[in-house]
Amino acid sequence: MATVETLPQLIRLNCERFGQKTAMCLKSRGIWQTYTWQDYYHNMKYFSLGLISLGLKPGNVVCIIGDNEPEWFWAEFATQAAGGIATGIFVDSIPSEVKYVATHSGAMFAVVNDQEQADKFLEIKDELPNLKKVIYWDPKGLKNYDDPILISFAEVTKLGKGYEKTHAELFERNLAKGKGNDIAFIYYTSGTTGLPKGARLTHRALITTAQGFVSRYPLDEEDDLVSNFPAAWVGDSYFATIPHLLTGARLNFPEEPETIAEDTREIGPDFAIYGPRQWESLVSDIQVKITDANPLKRFVYQLFVPVGHKIADLSFQDERPSWFWQVMHGLAYLFLLRPLKDKLGLSNVRFAVTGSSVLSLDTFRLIHAVGIELRQTYASTEAGFISSHSRGEIDFNSVGRPAPGVEVRVSDERELLVRSDCTFSEYHNEPEKTAAAKMDGWCRTGDAVNINDEGHLIFMDRLEHMGELASGVKYAPQYIEGRLRFSSYIKDAMVVGGKDRDFVSAMVNIDFAMVGKWAERNSIPYTTFVDLSQKEEVADLIQKDLVRVNSYLPEGARVKKFVLLHKEFDPDEAELTRTRKLRREFMEGRYKDLIDAMYGNNDSVTVEAPVTYRDGRKGVVATTIQVRSIGNG
Repeated sequence: MATVETLPQLIRLNCERFGQKTAMCLKSRGIWQTYTWQDYYHNMKYFSLGLISLGLKPGNVVCIIGDNEPEWFWAEFATQAAGGIATGIFVDSIPSEVKYVATHSGAMFAVVNDQEQADKFLEIKDELPNLKKVIYWDPKGLKNYDDPILISFAEVTKLGKGYEKTHAELFERNLAKGKGNDIAFIYYTSGTTGLPKGARLTHRALITTAQGFVSRYPLDEEDDLVSNFPAAWVGDSYFATIPHLLTGARLNFPEEPETIAEDTREIGPDFAIYGPRQWESLVSDIQVKITDANPLKRFVYQLFVPVGHKIADLSFQDERPSWFWQVMHGLAYLFLLRPLKDKLGLSNVRFAVTGSSVLSLDTFRLIHAVGIELRQTYASTEAGFISSHSRGEIDFNSVGRPAPGVEVRVSDERELLVRSDCTFSEYHNEPEKTAAAKMDGWCRTGDAVNINDEGHLIFMDRLEHMGELASGVKYAPQYIEGRLRFSSYIKDAMVVGGKDRDFVSAMVNIDFAMVGKWAERNSIPYTTFVDLSQKEEVADLIQKDLVRVNSYLPEGARVKKFVLLHKEFDPDEAELTRTRKLRREFMEGRYKDLIDAMYGNNDSVTVEAPVTYRDGRKGVVATTIQVRSIGNG
């Protein structure tokens, strides 16, 4: 094809370039299934024609919900090839969330993974008058369903093959009609401050974003990528799926979320990208295993991790290590670093990326100490790929230099403004919100940043979340929370402050597994999460980490009081978004009594909490949560 402007046209080009080379690998029942670029193209083609035969028109929306598997992407690109628009729904969404996206987007068809996802649509189908069909690709459990709205992926593909006989070359004509300015996808934002907004992105914006990313992280058709971000999230398109289309790199799908670590080790990817919480989870897993390891392994870890830190620090400073440190690093690599990278499934990784939100400094340093070149990347649904570290320019405190073709500036209010071909077109059916987000060709990110002397962006926090105390002292909640999450004993935290408050406080979730092990080693009896979280000994343990984090902060921005919560933050209770970001306004309302107690004279608050006992019994208990003060540290 003379010009390639759309994602389906890229697949057609790759079919011509790579033919029988493997494009996708899916692990199913313990066996890796492979799909060539020709398979890719034909599955897209016939599913597209099948949708058209069922009534899909240009501009119609198809929503997709399910695990990251080839059918998800075949459905997306088939929709776009027909001139339609795809939108994704997160796999753990409840029916009311599914209804919101399907209704707001005006979806005509739903493509679902399995019985669980089909049931969500069957429950709400009477409230979705535009919905024509629910198309499932995994038939398990659906054999005896007789609802006429249901049809299998295989049946739609069969319809497409039959439709081609009476509509020869229709698919190829549709493909040629596609333009870069056509809307490709509606990405629903995480909804941290209210109902999700549907950001409409063109093929050009998505392709340009991924091209900028690939310019910083070169890939080719011999490389392996792992599809581990939710396909409904824009990050999957930016950093995995579209780079895969641009370069021909193989896209690999782990069998289950629980097998990602094992499957990644089998794949041996050349490039790895995880969100901050996933990197922090990897580090936490390392610490858990070292805690449980025998004395010899703990000694080796404690001996050689500082060597890794030393080599990484010299690399950041562009200095060559002395012969002594080269010898020590060789030993460290032999006895610790190589086996550790292998256990993490990252032996072949040339570079690794983190994004989405701020990664704790300690996690960043430890990953580099292990020998993995981890770089920070900064992007958003609305603004596309904004910045990242380049080789030799890694700075722990920054999110890198602006990407090629991206202009940035900082407003008087410290908000980052972005101008590029990567930005979104508009919010779906919300012109007022679009006007507020786009200003004279600039996209408002809503993020507070600084730009240092080297031209790197320093991410502080969301502008609306950048805190200011009554004293006028500024504090960055995400920075403090990220530092706290590095602790082996803290799973999550939310920092609280405000203009009407004199100091910063924190609500902390303990890591039940790690704190439980610690309690057992120290002969501290407990029965439930609620019971363990309120132990005085546990409070003393957590306070040590709060004091550690305070040591990094200016005096006026330090955490002065904290509570240990009786439960974990839960996305099903709307405390976290589906990408596990805190919904702060909601949380401040939900935990108002606790927050008021930290800023009042109360030293405790009584709450009711559901509990699950070790024998599986469930109940509700009233528990008293203590408000604790921290010294200067």
